[in-house]
Amino acid sequence: IGVFLVQPVLSQPSASPDTVFSDAALNNPDDVRAFYEGRGSRLFWVRGAGAFQPRLDTTLKILQQSWSHGLNPQTYNISKIEALLSEKTTLSTQKADILLTDSVLHYVHDMTGMRGGNGEEKKMRYWRAPMKAQDVLAILDKTADPVAVLRAIEPKGKLYQALRRELVALSALPDDSGFKPIKISGAIRPQKSNPKVPDIRARLGVLPPKGNPQIYDEALAIEVMKLQKADGVETDGVISGRTLEIINMKRADKIAQIVANMERLRWIDDGRPDRYILVNIPSASLWAVDGGEVKLEMPVIIGKTARPTYSFKTDITGVRFNPNWTVPPTIKKEDFLPALQQDPEILTKRGIKIVYNGETVDPTTVDWTKVTHKGMSNLRMVQNPGDDNPLGKVRVIMENPFNIYLHDTNHREMFDKNDRALSSGCIRVSQPEKLADFILSQNEGWDWKGMEKIISSGRMRDVKNEHPLPVYIMYQTLWLDADGRLIYGRDVYGQDQKLFGMLQKSNSIHIPEHIEISEISL
Repeated sequence: IGVFLVQPVLSQPSASPDTVFSDAALNNPDDVRAFYEGRGSRLFWVRGAGAFQPRLDTTLKILQQSWSHGLNPQTYNISKIEALLSEKTTLSTQKADILLTDSVLHYVHDMTGMRGGNGEEKKMRYWRAPMKAQDVLAILDKTADPVAVLRAIEPKGKLYQALRRELVALSALPDDSGFKPIKISGAIRPQKSNPKVPDIRARLGVLPPKGNPQIYDEALAIEVMKLQKADGVETDGVISGRTLEIINMKRADKIAQIVANMERLRWIDDGRPDRYILVNIPSASLWAVDGGEVKLEMPVIIGKTARPTYSFKTDITGVRFNPNWTVPPTIKKEDFLPALQQDPEILTKRGIKIVYNGETVDPTTVDWTKVTHKGMSNLRMVQNPGDDNPLGKVRVIMENPFNIYLHDTNHREMFDKNDRALSSGCIRVSQPEKLADFILSQNEGWDWKGMEKIISSGRMRDVKNEHPLPVYIMYQTLWLDADGRLIYGRDVYGQDQKLFGMLQKSNSIHIPEHIEISEISL
């Protein structure tokens, strides 16, 4: 690489580049070597001979505080870098500078996409890829303020920032290994007296009423019902079962949930387009956004635990009105085959046609007890448009390999349920006509009356969306309510627990003890 230009105060002459690099265990050796070679072997982080090193010190501080993003500072060789710098020799300073460059690349990788080894690699094509080392180094080499570059990659979304503040606040609390959950007998109902009410009130931060502190008053009931509504349980104010579980969440459980959710948020590009649709699986909710404002919000039905709705992103390219229904493979094999074995005419009664090699099959001529799952995959089952069609009147066209789409339903009464994990994976929407209108509203000549005419015809028709619309199917178990308060929702598919466990197993998380909030740059 050549001779490093180092400060005259260093006590040893410059070492050969091969010695410097062979002694440093780097994640990106070729890229880092090329970076310094292109700089004529000048140091990047250590500037000048004095003790005042704002670029170096601030960068180390960013890495030290990376735990507040749910990362592990120990991954970034901070102790080793500090030890090398403390030696104050030419060789140690060179090594420290090189090692810091490599650690910054590792940090940027972790902050800008999916970390490897967390079991989610199969989804990587749907989310942003981490910044490449070469691209990061090219940016750093051209900037006079590398610290600003590192600050810029931090997600700026309100939810992410709220999660980070919450993580820091929880980390400042005493360890709750001695945490004692509140135990009750039976259920506590509003306006009733119970000796556990003061404990519950303290846990939720609700001031006691005048008079008897054991009375379950209206103020406490309001807070409990907010928790229930956010979590998808019946909003009756009754404290028992799942409601008590929410109240009894431990600090460690909250930290795990926050880390998992921050991890997923970093998989998404921070800047979204002006118009998009977002579905959050755990909250079973859909938002249609235009110009940064929510134009449409509605409850949805998501996949049951055994047939989950997958997370992905794609583009909506149109809307199919009065759709037919081609039965998905899972339903054919797991639902319809057993049903046909009991009653060969059950699908005929529902208006579902069975097709094999282009020919309609009479189900009464088939011995369904001998048909295998593989055999079912060779059969096509189709239901024509109509009032009994499970897709209802509207299906959103959105290509994806999971055979998941947004659609209407012929059972809209199901939206009244609190637990809406009821489908076989697709997402049923409660206001399909309004959603279709939002998707197609920028088409020239589109209007509501035209849509009504198409639907009333009863004939299947695809309307192309002239402006493709991104749709994000997310799995976020934490979100902000209308008042900006952080809501802990259900981990409906257990994905938080799984993701946190994998990150923990790979030593990708470290939450320090006894931190001072004032020391953290938020």
